[in-house]
Amino acid sequence: MSARQVCQNFFCGALAPFHKYRQNALLDATIALINGASLTLTSIGRYLPGTAQVKNKIKRVDRLLGNESLHHDIPLIFRNIISMLTNRLSVCVIAVDWSGYPSQEYHVLRASLICDGRSLPLLSWIVPSEKQQNAKVQQAFLNTLFEAVNPKARVIIVTDAGFQNDWFRHIKSLGWDFIGRIRGNVRMRLDSKGEYWFRRQELQASTKPEYLGPGMLARSKYTRCDGHFYLHKKEPKGRKNKRSRCGIARPSQIKDARSAAKEPWLIFSSTNNFKPREIMKLYSRRMQIEQNFRDEKSERFG
Repeated sequence: MSARQVCQNFFCGALAPFHKYRQNALLDATIALINGASLTLTSIGRYLPGTAQVKNKIKRVDRLLGNESLHHDIPLIFRNIISMLTNRLSVCVIAVDWSGYPSQEYHVLRASLICDGRSLPLLSWIVPSEKQQNAKVQQAFLNTLFEAVNPKARVIIVTDAGFQNDWFRHIKSLGWDFIGRIRGNVRMRLDSKGEYWFRRQELQASTKPEYLGPGMLARSKYTRCDGHFYLHKKEPKGRKNKRSRCGIARPSQIKDARSAAKEPWLIFSSTNNFKPREIMKLYSRRMQIEQNFRDEKSERFG
């Protein structure tokens, strides 16, 4: 079966409501990327299938990218594809994260479905860098994802330490579960210790994943969120920082990464239905979304 037939079978349901010309143009652009094109207008045009001259192919891609009707249809296309991918799943584990672009003018907020191997990107929003970590943007993003994901599936959102209690509370309001890492100087309280509030640095972690019990995150009443705490300290892997001769040194990033790697994982979750080692396994698979970002920023694909 040819690549075009595979794409037609895969996207037939998601693209069915749209104009036939737009369907064919999107499929041809997808085939061009499969054949080796990078994500630029001229490169996609040069790799378009068909016997037309290269200049006409490039003009066709230019018309496609400038099609205002297509821009209005993009949210619906995403929604249809997400619905198709999650329709038969009883459990959806979705990683969400931010990533910056080299120009630093924009950031992308992305949700990817965790599966075997690389995760599958579900939804991506491009926003100005000044709105990175914006609570309203993140809540609107979750609402859009909620409208598209299979309503009968159990959804677990996995995030790193950049997402705070507003994010967790909104996930719970949608009827979903979350798994997130806690860093910084935020205070927490365990039900087993009464009203004693403490910082995560006071906890003693072991190499065996441990369930600490239910509790509360954040001392301020208007920011509090209840959930379950898990703790685990991985054995050191003995990695050394290596930089290529022509690479750019970024001491602050290296310092932050080294500090994060040495810290134990303090995981905050809305569920206690999993064993501690299963919670740690689910959180560790969050790195699949980082592979998506690396693919997008690579010279081959981007």
